[in-house]
Amino acid sequence: MSTGNQHLQPAKSQGLLAIIYREHYHVLFTHFPLSFFTASALFMILHFVSYSNRDAYELAALVMLIVGTIILWPTAITGWITWKDHYQGAHVKIFLYKIRTAFSIIALSILLVVWRVAFPPPKDTAWFYAYAAGIFLLLLGTVIEGYYGGKLSHR
Repeated sequence: MSTGNQHLQPAKSQGLLAIIYREHYHVLFTHFPLSFFTASALFMILHFVSYSNRDAYELAALVMLIVGTIILWPTAITGWITWKDHYQGAHVKIFLYKIRTAFSIIALSILLVVWRVAFPPPKDTAWFYAYAAGIFLLLLGTVIEGYYGGKLSHR
């Protein structure tokens, strides 16, 4: 019985690349951005609902945002390599959604880090709430990435 997804089956690599790609480095990196962006969002929620240590929670959210932004790079690079090698750069919707979402997350995370570090928005202002909303958008983006990645892995 054919599911129509034969073109999405991983290709066989040769030589050293076979060893490198067999290790599935993308899978190793892929959960970290979700973890750090989730932690950032949780610390931001604690910032909003707590009456003490608000600045500490916001600082923790920033640190998690920075670490998530840094780890996003090897995740995106290994995802690109996996797509090119294992799936021959197949131009199907699932990969196009993942690529667009990845570029959006990378751009938004860099924007948020630069914005928060270079021009810290004053607390409890519209700019600060926009910054916090950006953190929650990053979390949404990583959930979308995970959803489509799960569709690839668990079909």
